[in-house]
Amino acid sequence: MENKLRSIEADIQNGLKYKSADRLRNLINEHPNEQKLWNRLAELYYDSGFLDSAGKYWILTEPTDERIKKCVEIYEKSVNYSGYQILQEITFRGDKTKLSKYAQKKLAELESDSKEKTNHIPEFKPKVNKPKKQNKKYVQTFKDKLGGYVIFGIVAVIVVLIIIGFVSVIKWIF
Repeated sequence: MENKLRSIEADIQNGLKYKSADRLRNLINEHPNEQKLWNRLAELYYDSGFLDSAGKYWILTEPTDERIKKCVEIYEKSVNYSGYQILQEITFRGDKTKLSKYAQKKLAELESDSKEKTNHIPEFKPKVNKPKKQNKKYVQTFKDKLGGYVIFGIVAVIVVLIIIGFVSVIKWIF
C-alpha cells in the first residue's frame, strides 16, 4: 500500500489528479479502515476546489479545523442532510469497531437518521482481503473455439461471395 501511495503522490505532483483520485478510491475500497486514505482523498478534492467531495471523505473525520467543518457542511447540505444518501455514497465496507470514537458515533447518527426517515439502513458487505490467485494457464473452451470458427466462417463466406461477384462482372463485360 505504501508503494501505491508514493505512486499516487507522484501522479498528483505531475498534475494527474483525476487518475490519483480514482486510484485513492480504489485503495479505499481495498483498505476501508485506513482513515489516512480517506483524508488524503479529501485533501486532494479540497485542493482541487471540490469542497462537497472533500466533505464526503471527511465525513468520518473529527472536524479539527474550520475547513473540514465547512466541507462536511457543504456535503451534507448537497444531499439534503440525508443519512441514507450519505451512507449510500460513502459505502463504508470496513470494520466499524476499528474506527475512531468520533467516526463510530457519526456512522451511528447516519444510520439512525436513515432508519428514521426511510425505515432502512443500507448495508454493505465488509471488504475481505482475499489472497491473490496464482496465474492459471488459460484453457480455451469449446465456446471460445466455436466463436472463432463462426467468425472465420463468416469471413470466408464474404470472401467467396466477393470472388463470385467479380467473376460474374467479368463474364458480363466479356
